[in-house]
Amino acid sequence: MNIIEHAKSLGTKDFKTQKFNDVDALILSIIPYIPLDNVVPAFKKDAISIKDVVKKIDKDLLRAKGFLISNTLKLLDTLSSSTRYQNILLYNYMYIVNSEMQFGALTMKLPDKSTFIAFAGTDSSIVGWEEDFKMAYMYPGAGQKYATIYLNNAIKLLDRNIRIGGHSKGGNLAICSAMNTKFYIKPRIKNIYNFDGPGFLKEQIDSKEYKSIEKKIKMFIPEQSIIGMILYHTPDYNVVKARHFSILQHDVFNWKFDKNGFILSKQNKRSKKLEERLTKKLEKLSIPERLNLVENMFNLFKKNDIKDTREIKINSIFKLFKSFKELDKDTKNQLIEFMIILFIK
Repeated sequence: MNIIEHAKSLGTKDFKTQKFNDVDALILSIIPYIPLDNVVPAFKKDAISIKDVVKKIDKDLLRAKGFLISNTLKLLDTLSSSTRYQNILLYNYMYIVNSEMQFGALTMKLPDKSTFIAFAGTDSSIVGWEEDFKMAYMYPGAGQKYATIYLNNAIKLLDRNIRIGGHSKGGNLAICSAMNTKFYIKPRIKNIYNFDGPGFLKEQIDSKEYKSIEKKIKMFIPEQSIIGMILYHTPDYNVVKARHFSILQHDVFNWKFDKNGFILSKQNKRSKKLEERLTKKLEKLSIPERLNLVENMFNLFKKNDIKDTREIKINSIFKLFKSFKELDKDTKNQLIEFMIILFIK
């Protein structure tokens, strides 16, 4: 079953009958993909239940924005008629897009009185991927800084049982916010969920801030993970069985579940090799070289009118190689090697 079917199967079980689990964290982590402007209050005392959110949003308008939002709306519909989820309160909604970042976040209060903060991730768009890859040379980025500010302002005195999560870039932001939050908030954080999100530069993984929350991190990736294998991350991650291949597995609606939760599996050899080769490749490059590599790769996609990672096939990669003429030899060779690691081998 997929995540919508699994949510439906949990429908009659409240949080007393079945305590909060890892799949609940994933379900709540993808809600911020839905634009909730003028529906969920932004840092006011008001809150709105999932059941009432579904009554207020313009579903037809939102469905036109792509598959991910369309599927998330189907999930939200299921949650709204579920005993387990319909009375979860949503508040502190934030969504910002500017020249430096795309940032989204949402706070939720569950019937068991726990608090869940979800950070929005990126979809399959080239723009979204570019933001993930910028983490290879930039820390903290604008979104990472804002995640910490958001967490510090969202948590109140009575919020004692706190969980934070996110899918894709949202998983990175969840960890980053917890690493750098105020000292009196950190002990109240129970778990931090990273669902196939990119990692950090080695300096951050070795930092005392990261070490202070490392044991609270729960990471989940699909069998053929790509985004989750970027940079350094916890070595203790769970692998989930998924439909389709390669980058399509980044979409959590392709992950597989049974009545007990995630169907766990083993990491695909290509994904494991990608993790090793990508890390070694980036370690050899200076920060300016990483910046140059990432900028050239995404400029190439834009010049060739590739707007979505679903459009990247082996045939299109070889066509892209032909448009490297304006680059110097060293840059060209680095770019070819990097793209072969990512998309072919």
